[in-house]
Amino acid sequence: MTFKYRRAFTLAELLIATIIFGFMMTSMAGIYSTANKHMFQNYRQNTIKSSALVAMKTITSRLQEANRIDVPAPNASGNTLAFAINVDQLNGCYRINSQVVPTWHYVCLAPAINIACPYGNCLYYHTGDIAGGGGCPAGPFWSVGSYPVGACGQAVAGQTVTQLSAHVIPVTSLFSRTAADVAGKPVVKVRMRVFWDPATNFTPGTRDFRTAGQRVDATLITAVRLNVSAP
Repeated sequence: MTFKYRRAFTLAELLIATIIFGFMMTSMAGIYSTANKHMFQNYRQNTIKSSALVAMKTITSRLQEANRIDVPAPNASGNTLAFAINVDQLNGCYRINSQVVPTWHYVCLAPAINIACPYGNCLYYHTGDIAGGGGCPAGPFWSVGSYPVGACGQAVAGQTVTQLSAHVIPVTSLFSRTAADVAGKPVVKVRMRVFWDPATNFTPGTRDFRTAGQRVDATLITAVRLNVSAP
């Protein structure tokens, strides 16, 4: 009987191979973890910035249709914006276009913490139809006190409430209004800053990036010339 000898791995070679394999697996796990954190960071950053951009576009597009603005007052500023569309500027009694339903619009910043806005500083948009009109026998039909908004972000019957953006921090004030520009029209400036800090804005039950995540800080500024006469 003839025996053939086959070369096999030695114990030292097996140990070296195991160490190399373990090192490779550890490196790959680290690379995956880092890539996953960067992906989450980019996703969070894009989500927050996109939300702020959509909020800004919503506000500016509706403002361009405004025929009446009540808040802020001329040469004033604040975190509330109130205006109406298709309502005459003088006394708020008549429709400008009989074929278009008049609507009111109210944008506000809610610092209070609630289920829909767990960290506060959420921007809400209230809107609804304006019924009635006519000759205003009992005084102005539409005025500052006519906006049926209770707490910012809480809906009342007959209106729609939308959360436009979260993590909003005013740059001095969200909205400021000039009396008139060179064309004789009032201008509303919107300054919106969105700020997200993973160290403080952590939601239990989600992935914890309080130590690895980076802050998101972006500011949007725009100005809208209103289609109304200066007071």
